[in-house]
Amino acid sequence: MVGFGLMAVRIGIGLFTGQVPPGSDRTFVQEYGEILDLVRLAETLRFDSAWVSEHHGAGDGYMPSLLTTLGAFAAATDRILLGTGVVLAPFHHPLRLAEDAATVDLLSGGRLILGLGLGWREEEFRMFGVPLSERVSRTVEAIDVLRLAWSGERFSYHGRAFDFDEVRVTPRPARESGPPILLGGTAEPAIRRAGRIADGYIRTRGGGVEKMRLDFQLAEEEARRAGRDPSALALAQLQNAFVWGDGDPWEVVREGAGHQLGAYRGWAAGGDTPGRGFVVEPPDEETVRRMTIAGSAAEVTRALRPVVEAFAGRTDFHLIVRLHYPGMEADTAARAMELFAEQVLPALRGA
Repeated sequence: MVGFGLMAVRIGIGLFTGQVPPGSDRTFVQEYGEILDLVRLAETLRFDSAWVSEHHGAGDGYMPSLLTTLGAFAAATDRILLGTGVVLAPFHHPLRLAEDAATVDLLSGGRLILGLGLGWREEEFRMFGVPLSERVSRTVEAIDVLRLAWSGERFSYHGRAFDFDEVRVTPRPARESGPPILLGGTAEPAIRRAGRIADGYIRTRGGGVEKMRLDFQLAEEEARRAGRDPSALALAQLQNAFVWGDGDPWEVVREGAGHQLGAYRGWAAGGDTPGRGFVVEPPDEETVRRMTIAGSAAEVTRALRPVVEAFAGRTDFHLIVRLHYPGMEADTAARAMELFAEQVLPALRGA
């Protein structure tokens, strides 16, 4: 069984999202098979974790079923931690979520990190028949139910969204307390909520080191206010990056990074809704470059070192680096991972 919290800084790979841009000659069978290959490679290269992310009804097939996918990751690996960044909690029945998470934790020998989020796309809430106004209460209550369910004992729960009488979830997860639960979100109430009720906070990409510090401090402050130990709070930071040794790295990663970021903007503009197809609205090139650290191993190391140095003293900090982008060939992503592992990882771990 893999312990949680044994190292101060872990460097993971992700998010894997399973997106295939419309018009690509790639198939989803190929995409998912190659994701498994990349996760096996990540373990061989000594990355610490691999992470997946959830959305629904996307024109590019954005990954909808995270714990199913992590079950495959568990069978394909032996050591690497497996994280969700994030499961959109309002769309999941908490008892089923408890069962599925416990199963992945068992299959992996205690390697699951369960990141949860509120969701934000109105179309996804419409799709599942869940009122957008209930997203906070459903997520908070889901965390309560998960922890009660993972005890293995019968329990009752009476909340606003969920009501259970003398129910029991079996089998229990591999770890006695269950998988650690991390909460995502960008607004201050969401960050404070993570500090108050979760085992950690998972932060999206962007903003620079000082903004990371400020956000993480909000979570710690709220943990302290709730009578919890803020130093025990797990922190996770998503970061786009790309390492390349031949020619201009930006030419290799531009299209995939543009699609990755542009899909979210497309949803915000009303894409993937009835009567309107998939929309990609990439940010301007300056923004994509600012969000995606692309360069030689030395350049990427220089850019990431301040993040590692800022949080190296914590009990549990995850830097989750994306090196694979929508539409990118697996061989290209594999080479970027190998360069990162050979030349960046040792420098960051020595920071």
